[in-house]
Amino acid sequence: VCVLVVSVIVDITNRQSFISKKIIDALTKQREKTLLQQKEDHENLIHSIFPPMVAKDLIRKQSGQDLTVSQSRRDFGLGHMNLGSLVAQMHQEVTILFTDIVGFTSMSQTVAPQQVMEFLHELFVRFDDLVGRDSLLWKVETIGDAFMVASGLEGVRTKSRKLTISHLSSIGSSLCPATAAVLFGKSALAEARTLTMPNSMQCQIRAGVHTGDVCSGVVGTRMPRYCLFGDTVN
Repeated sequence: VCVLVVSVIVDITNRQSFISKKIIDALTKQREKTLLQQKEDHENLIHSIFPPMVAKDLIRKQSGQDLTVSQSRRDFGLGHMNLGSLVAQMHQEVTILFTDIVGFTSMSQTVAPQQVMEFLHELFVRFDDLVGRDSLLWKVETIGDAFMVASGLEGVRTKSRKLTISHLSSIGSSLCPATAAVLFGKSALAEARTLTMPNSMQCQIRAGVHTGDVCSGVVGTRMPRYCLFGDTVN
């Protein structure tokens, strides 16, 4: 009887150990999957903010060369970054394009702030799509109603999509940075005219371009920004 009782106890213990091991294995795999997804989301966010060359340097330094899923307490936020040596870089013959909205100030004074934000979001999302169609273009920033694009920055794109615009045949099929910026500007002008501002007026924008040398850099370590400096920008 004693042998039988001991055998039953041992069998129950072995079953519980087996179940516990399966649960631990499942939880471990789920945790690894979650950490890998967090890492991927983090890297995608960095790539959406910074040019590939800067993004890769930031990711490499944050990873410490040996990032593994076992580093369970790693912070994947953008709060603080080690920028390393890629703080400033000179670029030659870069074309800068600015756009702003005609009558934006007077319009924003007569409608609710939420309406202004929704309108700017819709317009700038369309501009973002135009930027994404050409490998020469890089969206630098938006300031109020102003949209700033750079064309010809070294190492800002890893993928290329052709810019399909009706003006292409009249300007030429071989795009240089200045041509790409002009094509974007023409498309942005046309895109803006399809929208109505919150005050019921047709949206119209102004666009200006300038070509020359610029210095690019990542400014700050907490919530850093990729900026351009120089007389070409000014």
